[in-house]
Amino acid sequence: MNERTGVEERQRTTGELPGFFGTHEPLPADEIRPEVWDLIDQWVAAHPGGRERLIPLLHRVQEEIGYLPFPVQEYVAQQLALSPIEVYGVVSFYHFFTTNPRGRYQLKVCMGTACFVRQGQRVLEAIESLLAIGIGDVTEDRLFSLEQVRCIGACGLAPAMMVNDEVHGHLTATEVRKLVRKLRARARRESAASAEEEASGDEPA
Repeated sequence: MNERTGVEERQRTTGELPGFFGTHEPLPADEIRPEVWDLIDQWVAAHPGGRERLIPLLHRVQEEIGYLPFPVQEYVAQQLALSPIEVYGVVSFYHFFTTNPRGRYQLKVCMGTACFVRQGQRVLEAIESLLAIGIGDVTEDRLFSLEQVRCIGACGLAPAMMVNDEVHGHLTATEVRKLVRKLRARARRESAASAEEEASGDEPA
């Protein structure tokens, strides 16, 4: 079976046929790229074992695409010889997993009183302009998603925002641009390192 046929077979299995999650319409290429199926295959091959692999694999996939859509959950279940309901049960139980699209870097701009008074709105507008997204949106490359939150408990750093679990304070439009460039560079390094690690796992002993 060639690579294209294999991908199409996986898409038929996970995207078009009825299953535990119901019948899904074929997903656009920018929703689930063929590389995601390959990433799952390579990870499973490089990490032999049983059910204990589920949570690390889900973390790896969510790190790559930002969320865990149902077709991906079904394919993970298939590759780990689990039932789809087992996988969905884990995803729905743990708060750090999500079935809604989110970026690898979740930008949460504080609009509490201190941040609002210190021009937090300008920080939000700078991000919207720089990334061409609005509140609740995700960039096309799924690197960034944007949220507005009431307070992050960092009033002394206002205006502030969180990037995932990291607090960044005393922000200006210039600092926002620097931060976004830094995060993009970090994503490139991490992706390259992951690809190298997965490739080394495919090498014969």
